[in-house]
Amino acid sequence: MHLRPLYYYASPGLGTTRRVHRKHSRIAVATLAAVAALAGASFVACGGDDDDDSATTPAASDQTVATAAELVADIPKLGYKEVTDGKAAGFAETATSRVALFENPASKVSSLRLEVSILANIETATTNFGTLAEALKNPPPDLFGANTKQTAGTPAYQADQSRSYRTDKPDNQGTYVWSDIHRFGRAVVIVYTIGPDIPETANVRKQVAEQLAAKAPR
Repeated sequence: MHLRPLYYYASPGLGTTRRVHRKHSRIAVATLAAVAALAGASFVACGGDDDDDSATTPAASDQTVATAAELVADIPKLGYKEVTDGKAAGFAETATSRVALFENPASKVSSLRLEVSILANIETATTNFGTLAEALKNPPPDLFGANTKQTAGTPAYQADQSRSYRTDKPDNQGTYVWSDIHRFGRAVVIVYTIGPDIPETANVRKQVAEQLAAKAPR
């Protein structure tokens, strides 16, 4: 699966763009800042919302976290190892924003990329979610490979707000890019997953969201 980073379109001055090959099981896609820039908005700008975002608020534990790094810390429990290369050039991580890339070569669902933003309050997180979800719905041409578009899907997990998209056709190995955006309280997380259209992929997407929901700040 060839993926062109979204920041290439939003901020071409950030550095050299490279295509990432499926054989390396890398996901190189947007940072939260770049998605918002593409939408013509900042993290806190007002964004749209739709009926698909209605949710049954998930139960949160009393083990909520304060930082974006803490929020993604449990993903390795699902069998994935965090890797340090393949992250977006020009992205500066902070206590409230993080990009994390995970791999599991033994799984058919070999790669995950999480982009996390923790906002000051739920109102800001809600508008942030709407802006980013619309940007993911209408990405620039060639983001995921030549002539590939996004198609709306069903979230594998329903957070406070959730929307899901999938590339409309697989690569030559039968894999898709699944783009799930969730709002868990004050946290907005985009999860990109590379995997085939099988129950195992949906299960991984659900398990990742469950890990995030249990610890997200409310």
